Amino acid sequence: MSRLRIGVVGLGHMGKEHVRVVASLPEAELSAVADIDPTTRDTIARKYQVPAFADHQQLYGLIDAVIIAVPTSAHRDVARDFLMRGIPCLVEKPLASSLDQAEELVTLSQRFGVLLQVGHIERFNPALLDLERRNLHPRFIQGQRLSLFSGRCLDVGVVLDLMIHDLDVVLALVRQPVQEVEAVGVSLFGGHEDIAEAWLTFANGTVASLTASRISTKPSRRLIAYAPDGYVELDFFKKHTLIVQPSAKARELGWRPDQLDITWAGLMREKLFGQWLEVLEFEHNEGDQLTEEIRHFITCIRCGRRPRVSGEDGRDAIALAERILARMRCCHRPASSGLRAA
Repeated sequence: MSRLRIGVVGLGHMGKEHVRVVASLPEAELSAVADIDPTTRDTIARKYQVPAFADHQQLYGLIDAVIIAVPTSAHRDVARDFLMRGIPCLVEKPLASSLDQAEELVTLSQRFGVLLQVGHIERFNPALLDLERRNLHPRFIQGQRLSLFSGRCLDVGVVLDLMIHDLDVVLALVRQPVQEVEAVGVSLFGGHEDIAEAWLTFANGTVASLTASRISTKPSRRLIAYAPDGYVELDFFKKHTLIVQPSAKARELGWRPDQLDITWAGLMREKLFGQWLEVLEFEHNEGDQLTEEIRHFITCIRCGRRPRVSGEDGRDAIALAERILARMRCCHRPASSGLRAA
């Protein structure tokens, strides 16, 4: 089978990573790149011996598929050009800078019958994949995504920059409509929000509390899910899973701690972990998320599959992000009041 010719548009931090991965894949050929910065463009062209252009439209005819890693504010314009020419697109998250723009890209994908995948890379994190296989039904989810200030993605706030990852993850886990949204955000630099907190209530009663910051002193990417059948803690950064759930013996006996007399309650406390509750820990060191994401993109193109993170998924995450941002504007408070909902 011939290699799929892939182009990369946008050679910033993530674009360079996409270039590196595509160039390493035996099933793909890095065929052309584009960026408005001549120095970056020339550096990549020399390193990978690939044609490089200032205008993304010059890639037409040279590629079979494209990865778009330009600033978020340009996602719609660049992706639209490729979709209208029937060229499959992998667009870095978020899909677009507004719901209207995301809807336009999804509509074009459907109209022209061309694949549109969104780069929500956590959906390829082995820790999350492990959680999904366990088929838990979370009732409460707590997400924390903290980052050092990088100076990147300043054309959007922290909701579309960082929290969007967890919005996509939570929507994928719960798969229910969001009925209520509470949120607050703070801007320390006078532009978009740099710290945000959101509380979501789903139609089935599940509640999610999400925190995002791009000015933290140390990074953290964690998600905790509480369910009737267990407690799960994911560390996305370390790719580590911790699970606490009733043991096979407890499930078999249908134990009710509230009905035990004081003697048995004391014995249960001593043997709680191990006999009544089992603790499982997993390290998921296999694979590279970006490589798996791009390989999935290639497979979906070749086999005509719906991508794991479709354009519709990307649009739904933006729709929820806009509800959060609207709630922030409604309930704006000065930074001194703290991160609490109105």
